[in-house]
Amino acid sequence: MFNLFRFSGNRSALLILIALLTRALPAAAQVTSLNITSDPGDYVGQGQTYYLTMGNSGNSLFISAGNQNGGVSIYADTFYGQYWAMDFAAPNNAQLAPGSYPNATLFPYEAAGVPGFDVFGNGHGCSALTGTFNVLQVAYNGFNNTMSAFDATFEQHCEGATAALRGEIRYNATPPLYLTTPPDEKTPQNENLTFQVTAVDAQSRHVVLSATGLPAGATFTDLGNNTGTFSWSPSSSQVGAFSATFSGDNQQGNQTTLYLPITVTPPAPVNDDFGSPVVFSSIPSTYSEDATYATPAPDDPWCYGNAQSVWFTYTPQTNIRLEANTFGSGDDPTLSVYTGSRGALTQIACNDDTGGTLQSRVRFDATAGTTYYFMVASPNLPLLTSANLVFNLLQAPPPFTFTPSLDQFGTVSPSTGVVTLQGSVNCSEPAYATLYGEVKQTRGGTPINGYWSAFVPCNGVTPWSASVQSQTVLFHGRSALLFSGGKANVAATASAFDPDTGEYKQVNLSTTVTLRGAN
Repeated sequence: MFNLFRFSGNRSALLILIALLTRALPAAAQVTSLNITSDPGDYVGQGQTYYLTMGNSGNSLFISAGNQNGGVSIYADTFYGQYWAMDFAAPNNAQLAPGSYPNATLFPYEAAGVPGFDVFGNGHGCSALTGTFNVLQVAYNGFNNTMSAFDATFEQHCEGATAALRGEIRYNATPPLYLTTPPDEKTPQNENLTFQVTAVDAQSRHVVLSATGLPAGATFTDLGNNTGTFSWSPSSSQVGAFSATFSGDNQQGNQTTLYLPITVTPPAPVNDDFGSPVVFSSIPSTYSEDATYATPAPDDPWCYGNAQSVWFTYTPQTNIRLEANTFGSGDDPTLSVYTGSRGALTQIACNDDTGGTLQSRVRFDATAGTTYYFMVASPNLPLLTSANLVFNLLQAPPPFTFTPSLDQFGTVSPSTGVVTLQGSVNCSEPAYATLYGEVKQTRGGTPINGYWSAFVPCNGVTPWSASVQSQTVLFHGRSALLFSGGKANVAATASAFDPDTGEYKQVNLSTTVTLRGAN
């Protein structure tokens, strides 16, 4: 039996006591993560392991919502293209509560008295399933009864198969014990991979750590301080998807498990880094390689992305106009060129998708004795799964030229005063030309103004014509003053854009034309 008491001290002392008691109770960390392991033969998980967390390098995004059967639905989506959805429902549309839900069937088709659930993702799902899920924590907002925190483990079998999909979903959960590791572990062959596994106990109790299912040659050591170290140097025969299972036990009734995917890739290309480019000593030159396992460096520059970057360099001995392109590649690379030094590069050109293709091309005027660095990369997301690269360096054709002209004679309708101008544009490469301007004429001391424009797909010498639009001007307040035969001044701007090379030219024109009567 507890006795009520009245605090007899002053109010300041009471506030201090409350503050000390509050500080002694640490706030529980909220955890949002999805951890899945799939047996060989399981259709949904495809025999792989998945670990998604908020704010990791995969940029996982988690969204929660209630479902139609009074339960919980959670969706996980990443910038890398992974998508997962999970549905959990208690029997008879009851609100979920902590506990075990055995003999569950496919949501939302579960029969009366049967729990329903479904885990599907990345384009794979069950048409029928059996399984069990255990709700470890669930909390609802009182305002609209939506789920605010959730933690559940699950085991799912598709179409009666023995192979299982197992895992745990946490959304704003406050578990008494959980493990953390760096997600998305990836390492090339023959390079050492070392990372730390950390146990977080809500009451700061000692946790015994262990690991099972380690790849051949890997080790795990419990350091005795709620951390452990994983270490592995994959051999030249070890490549592909691997996984490891880490367990924590505080020996006070709480256990937790984390399934971690580990990817071993073939070695990166020799020119994977700015510091080890492929050096061209002459042109024309071509270099072909598989850049699938190229990696970005933290200081790589940006040109429509900088993932899977490889580097080339060339120092011309004379002033020359250069072209670099990726024609012949089997993917969608970006291409950029720089001068300077690492960490202090100046971008000379940048291109993605030239000439209506997925390939890239840059052209620029190079200076003798200057070293130029070429970065070929892929847009950041998603990463290319097959990056067969062809890099070409050669002398470029002359720069794009554009020459507009305006005929010295135009036409004017005597009855309407409508003026028509004509001329031509000359482009050294297929381009799009735009012309616009103003026509001025004076009659009886009163100015008349008109405006015109023309858009011309230009290839070689291409003619153009444009009608002049003008507002009616009254002559001495009585009759309309119109353009008529005779001299008129024309001021115009002409520009052209070469979509293949990205070059842009602009020219200003100012001349006098003679307007002649038209039939």
